[in-house]
Amino acid sequence: MKIIVKRGYCPKCLLELGIQNTPEHLKTLEDANKFPRRVGPLTWEADQIDRWLEILTGIKPSQPDCDC
Repeated sequence: MKIIVKRGYCPKCLLELGIQNTPEHLKTLEDANKFPRRVGPLTWEADQIDRWLEILTGIKPSQPDCDC
């Protein structure tokens, strides 16, 4: 069996990427399908966020320097 480990972003990571919304507001955006859904209580799949930012800005984001 192969285990796939995916990168995750916490709220601090999102802030470093320039996403300044609170987790509560992000939940509203998630419910409206305007932001990628969480994969944990306060965790978002990094690849989904990176793809969302690239579509939104046209620029591939750099990985945040976070210790989460």
